[in-house]
Amino acid sequence: MSSTSLTARLPRAELGNFPTPLEAAPNLSKALGGPNIYIKRDDLSGLSVGGSKTRIFEFVLGQAKAEGATAVVAMAGEQSNKLRELAAGANKLGMKPILLLHAVTTPTAMVGNRFLFELLGAEVHTTPIPERLDPAIKDVLQRLCDDAARRGYKPFMIYHPERTGTIGTASYVAGAEELLCQFEAMQLKPKHVFIATGAGPTTAGLVLGCRAHGASFGITGVSVGSSRDDVLRHVLDYANKCAAMLGVDRRISDTDFGIDASYHATTSPIAAPVKEAIELFARTEGILLEPTYTGKGAAGMIAAIRRGDFQQHDSVVFVHTGGLPGLFARSGEFGYQPYL
Repeated sequence: MSSTSLTARLPRAELGNFPTPLEAAPNLSKALGGPNIYIKRDDLSGLSVGGSKTRIFEFVLGQAKAEGATAVVAMAGEQSNKLRELAAGANKLGMKPILLLHAVTTPTAMVGNRFLFELLGAEVHTTPIPERLDPAIKDVLQRLCDDAARRGYKPFMIYHPERTGTIGTASYVAGAEELLCQFEAMQLKPKHVFIATGAGPTTAGLVLGCRAHGASFGITGVSVGSSRDDVLRHVLDYANKCAAMLGVDRRISDTDFGIDASYHATTSPIAAPVKEAIELFARTEGILLEPTYTGKGAAGMIAAIRRGDFQQHDSVVFVHTGGLPGLFARSGEFGYQPYL
């Protein structure tokens, strides 16, 4: 792989501990009867409780700092890993985090990431608007930016469908380059890489980074909340907009990756395959997943292994994107009984 990163010219703030480890998971591999499973530990990225969003905010907040921002304004759900890492990163860079939680109609419990927003000192606002892509959401964000400006801040709005989504995609182009370097150093030739896929930028960056450097192994994004067609459209859009921004002449098509939408409609209670995946990782490797993202991604990988998609000698990689607080927020759904 070329020693020059495709993202070298982009502003970047140092927030995480990179590279994150790429670890063999021999007990998990044995429990599933092969193949050889490796786990990319982006849950150990170092900022707050870690996760792939640390990479995103190295670039997004790097851009904000380059533009002289003193406050960042963003929207997501009340248990958002993105907003947690944003608040932590903003604090580290001396910027004020202003968060908008959508789909909130009643007071929210102070558990998981919602608790961490307060602990991190973020300014938290709520809206009942249910859909994160509703145009009215951007209007609310703009009002929060205007209010911050009146108070003397220079605000930077983070709104995924626009440029910050493309910058976020670039962050995982860099993540893909890191992973490819680890494959080379370990003389590892993976057959397939699995990753949980939400809004799309992380998966888009992984696909673009790998394909732009000539890697041909399979990549599957396991959708956590949208239909296959929606996820496919978003990933292609982010990947190709990012390619244009970076001056990469490789364009991404739907033949470059796959989408597994088997678990996208499962929310509460936790689907049995997702619960099994979480317990299996914990009880074989001591690695913690959560039900909203990584548990679904792992369930997709396990299903592919059990279908016989891989031979015993193959190597398969699971990208652990973090999200630990979400496990505690939903611990009651596991059905464990307390001891008396």
